[in-house]
Amino acid sequence: MEKKTLPFFGNSRASRYRFSNGLRLIVVESRVAPVFSYQTWYDVGSRDEEAGLSGIAHLFEHMMFKETKRLKHGEFDRLMESNGARDLNAFTSTDYTAYVQSLPVEKLDLVAGLESQRMHELRLTKELFDSEREVVHNERKQRTENNPEGQMFEALQALAFVRHPYGRPVIGWEEDLNRMTIDDCRRFYSRYYAPDNAVIVVVGDVKPDKVAATIRKHYGKFSPGELRRTEPAQEPPQHEERVREMKLNLQVEKVYAGYKIPGASHRDQAALSVLGSVMSTGRSSRLYRALVDKGLTMDVSAGPGTAKDESLFYVSFAAQAGKKAQTALSALDAQVALLQHDVVTAEELERAKAKLKTEFFMGLGTNVARANFVGQFEIVLGDFTKALTAIEEINEVSLEEVRNVARRYLPRQNRCVVVGLPAGPGGAA
Repeated sequence: MEKKTLPFFGNSRASRYRFSNGLRLIVVESRVAPVFSYQTWYDVGSRDEEAGLSGIAHLFEHMMFKETKRLKHGEFDRLMESNGARDLNAFTSTDYTAYVQSLPVEKLDLVAGLESQRMHELRLTKELFDSEREVVHNERKQRTENNPEGQMFEALQALAFVRHPYGRPVIGWEEDLNRMTIDDCRRFYSRYYAPDNAVIVVVGDVKPDKVAATIRKHYGKFSPGELRRTEPAQEPPQHEERVREMKLNLQVEKVYAGYKIPGASHRDQAALSVLGSVMSTGRSSRLYRALVDKGLTMDVSAGPGTAKDESLFYVSFAAQAGKKAQTALSALDAQVALLQHDVVTAEELERAKAKLKTEFFMGLGTNVARANFVGQFEIVLGDFTKALTAIEEINEVSLEEVRNVARRYLPRQNRCVVVGLPAGPGGAA
């Protein structure tokens, strides 16, 4: 077992352990209250799915709450809740899958034992699989098929990524869910749920070496997996704007747009974050004044995604009743042209940086939030400490850099747009 002491925020320190089977453990001490957050992050998301099996990472997240060789259906949740667990949750993204819980400090051995069972002893049967697939079908109906905004976001991703798996929904295409089998699920578990593809993050009133001893006790006997990761298909260059209109159950016209940008590790991420803040954070932002104050839209948001691979700089808004989305898009284009031609003011730059710093540190206010930060960036960047310099990088962004990223990434030919139109007779004229 290897141990390294790493910087965290303020006077805090993090301890990273790497076990002989490849499992990583990161512990951050926080003495505020006698509780801790325990999170298990697997380096697998929808980007890793085979064509024809979209949604299997998310469906498998559901299967993790079913049965193990020692736990019957429902017993995991019952044990966790009866021992005081809070924040019991799980989520799947394009790049990772995470399992989260918070407990009193004396329950560390319990949660480590239960999570190690889920990593190595899950019981996968056709009956459990068929039941959970039906749950996912219903979730898809609720989140996407019966949700106009969900349909628009799904359409935007598919429009932007024609080859890369980011173009497939995390929840999966309906036809892929239908063709999926329990054998697919078993292969997925065997391939990705192994110690050398996982990161355990513990944040709270704990002693790092004691946590490491507990983790070694429960996970040390597991062998590393045999994962041979295949890199996702590369997205071909985009040379012209892509637009799709959709008739949906909407009261007003809406727009979801995305400009192609590099992934989270790229050096332009800080400048893109500042650009997003200049464009849409607060009532004094460029787009708020040009779209909302002018009565064209009810709201507006803009900012970069932080995926592993290529991502999108998102812009979205809902038009005011009776207003056309195209009018607001023209106003957006005019504001982008200004950002590309002239540098923003020093006042705008400092205001944007201050808001980003406030959001950043307010997002680290709890054990759960700090563990989320560590887990996400340990997976996405390969080392969470690379994200610790985010504020320094934002502080160093210049007026010229904001203009440069607007020029580089916000041309219309680099944009994909989904326009949602009211399907009924009450649509905008």
